[in-house]
Amino acid sequence: MASRSAAELGVPEAEFIEDVDAYMAGKDFDATLKTLRDRYQQYKLAESRLQQIRLRMQTKMPDIEKGLEMVTLLVGKEENEEVKVEFELSDNIYAKARIQGAKTVNLWLGANVMLEYQLDEAQELLKKNLENCKQSLESTKADWSYLRDQITVTEVSIARIYNWDVKRRRQAKPQTIEE
Repeated sequence: MASRSAAELGVPEAEFIEDVDAYMAGKDFDATLKTLRDRYQQYKLAESRLQQIRLRMQTKMPDIEKGLEMVTLLVGKEENEEVKVEFELSDNIYAKARIQGAKTVNLWLGANVMLEYQLDEAQELLKKNLENCKQSLESTKADWSYLRDQITVTEVSIARIYNWDVKRRRQAKPQTIEE
């Protein structure tokens, strides 16, 4: 999946400064450096948001996969066939259950919402959610890669502007000749 543009990520696109002398013509060094540093901070903030989204997706995916696995197991069983399962009540607390002739399941949707679904509907919903989660994760990875490029370009631009200023100051300093 392709990454989104800088505008869709809410950050300006980084500009590589090819000719620093031409770029800085008529500009204030401090103001230019501040603008680039502000942009750098925007990129880092956007990167942090993407990392949070990525972590959330990576946390959700195993839960969705476990739910889909269980629903698929129940769909594959005969009506009279008993299934013995262990399910998680909370972190590190499990209970054993025997399920026979299940026709519906309750799915936790989040935000304190749980709904009852027919097995085939639940299976389709979980498959869709898993696919959406995978797509979101891929999109986030592509966006992160794009942002890393923008951060690198901005870091290089900051370094080039800073080095330009150092060079300018050295040239402006009077040369002392030792005899």
